[in-house]
Amino acid sequence: LATVLLQSSSTTIAIIVSMVGDENGGGGLDIKQAIYMVMGANIGTSVTGAIVALAHLGHGDELERAFAGATVHEAFKFLCVLILLPIEAATGYLYYLTKAMVPSEWDKDGEQWEGPIKAIVAPLGDRVIYPNRDLLKEIAEDE
Repeated sequence: LATVLLQSSSTTIAIIVSMVGDENGGGGLDIKQAIYMVMGANIGTSVTGAIVALAHLGHGDELERAFAGATVHEAFKFLCVLILLPIEAATGYLYYLTKAMVPSEWDKDGEQWEGPIKAIVAPLGDRVIYPNRDLLKEIAEDE
């Protein structure tokens, strides 16, 4: 319902994710609850496609193509949930995958957790992107 009202699954999912991480606020969500809420947010975004398609009411061909696109979008979202929801309910694979990706105590002793993407991309970025301090100094002195 929040996705339909906000017209943005991204906003709704961002709110859900921030509520999962909110341990100090007292109203934090459990990861298992959040998984189902994210699935619901993805279904809720299907309404946005139908509303956008209605903008083409004055043009028959455009309306037909717009509704066809919206229908494909809705079918994809519903099929994903129809496939993933029972698997998640039976096995909890998304929950366990999340637990494997994010350590339970990542802020222990002032240490920050570094995600797997950063660990993979950082060495490549260090080789490709490096600051040329001499050039920066020359540019700064010329001005």
